[in-house]
Amino acid sequence: MRNRQLHDALRDFALEAASYLTGELRSGAEIGFDLDEEPGSGSVLYHYRPLTEEFIAERWPMLAGLPGCRRAAVALGSGADDYLRLKGVPGTDAEPALQAMLERLYEGQTDLAFPEERFERVYAEVERMLYEDTHATTVIAPLHGLTLGGDEPVPVGDGLTLVPAAELDPPPEAIRPHAVAGVEGRPTVMAVLTRGVAAGESLPFEEAGELFAALVRALRLFRSGGVVLGGAAYARVDEGPWRSAPLTPAGRSRGEGLHLDTGDGEELRELVEQLDGPRRAGAIGWALARFQMGAERELATEALSDYLLALRALLDGGDAVGRASLSMRLAALCAEEPDRRAVARRVEAAFALERFVIGGGSEDGYLETIGSDTPAALVGELESHLRALLRDVLCGYLDPHLKAAADDVLLTSSEPLEIRARDLRKDGGRWTGDGERASETEPAEPTPADPRDFEDAAGVAPAEEPYVPAVTPSIDWDFEDDPGSYSAPI
Repeated sequence: MRNRQLHDALRDFALEAASYLTGELRSGAEIGFDLDEEPGSGSVLYHYRPLTEEFIAERWPMLAGLPGCRRAAVALGSGADDYLRLKGVPGTDAEPALQAMLERLYEGQTDLAFPEERFERVYAEVERMLYEDTHATTVIAPLHGLTLGGDEPVPVGDGLTLVPAAELDPPPEAIRPHAVAGVEGRPTVMAVLTRGVAAGESLPFEEAGELFAALVRALRLFRSGGVVLGGAAYARVDEGPWRSAPLTPAGRSRGEGLHLDTGDGEELRELVEQLDGPRRAGAIGWALARFQMGAERELATEALSDYLLALRALLDGGDAVGRASLSMRLAALCAEEPDRRAVARRVEAAFALERFVIGGGSEDGYLETIGSDTPAALVGELESHLRALLRDVLCGYLDPHLKAAADDVLLTSSEPLEIRARDLRKDGGRWTGDGERASETEPAEPTPADPRDFEDAAGVAPAEEPYVPAVTPSIDWDFEDDPGSYSAPI
């Protein structure tokens, strides 16, 4: 036996299937028969052939829902494709391969009790198909900050699986409790890659490192939460000793841990497929890179500019005109019509927060400038909107041309557009309340502040007043009535 984990998973599933199928027979279900002809020496002979395959196929939806079926599918992994191809059965997923194995196990049988000896022969056939001239190789790496719902593995596709550490036998150093990039404690989940490696080939550490990195990027796009890949991967051939190799660091983690349920595997698999490989070109690829940079920042205020730059790239906010429309475009794509005004105001507050941080604002002026919301709350909302846009584009739910999509939504909206006039002069156009221009004396440069000083700022938000469009006075409104001040004759 070359793969004890695969053997035990397939056996457990076959035992559960046998219990279910024999229960069906006891309840009155019957296996059909077909009449086959066999040429004899003097006449044609007939015999009855039990239609066990049809009996199993009719009940496959129930068999596929058995707990052991998922574990067997995870253990079979990428080997399902090879097994089906060699058996001449269409399909690439593990479920058709497991159904084909059950049909082979009970071929020509009317007694559906678990056949121990026959299972061992069928399993030996499976191993020969999967591992002839190859060795079953497993590569694992700890994922810090990730938890799974229940004890079930989460298959991510192409031999990649998320497995509770308690279900494996990892080397002690892989699960040693320690702090890694902001995440403390013992890792409870392992990223696992299974491959068949021919004799003489090197262990697939490089492929595993690329897939594990894509998995971390996909997890950060899938849901809010801090996840960090461990600094080393561990591999072994068959049941041999573990060998280690360093992995490229996956950056820090910010925020609480991330939780996955068993039903999240399919969408996560789609994201991993999209993120595994060369970086995407254009605005989407640039925004994806900025999102990942922001996810690795230690403080929310440090991630803020990454997220705003990504949104500018996606929604054409690079110039003054595009910047003025960015808030409403984002709100059009991320909120229902009654909530768009509130979302747009929150985005404007995020821009104000960026200016506040760049200008070295202090904790004393935070409430007056930004309001009562903490930087973590504002940045968290912005991050969730950006995550939703990128995820929907990657999965094909949104057209990559987000600016045009947002403008189409706004044109069909019944909500009036909010247009603000802004003063774009370098000196800020400082004016007094009576229309007189303020002193030309430049104020003293503010003392830069550490973002940590107001990272957790909070207070009472001022009451929101009805919005009145503001128009900045022009310098030409109060020109002197002196002909000498004109630059050319009239």
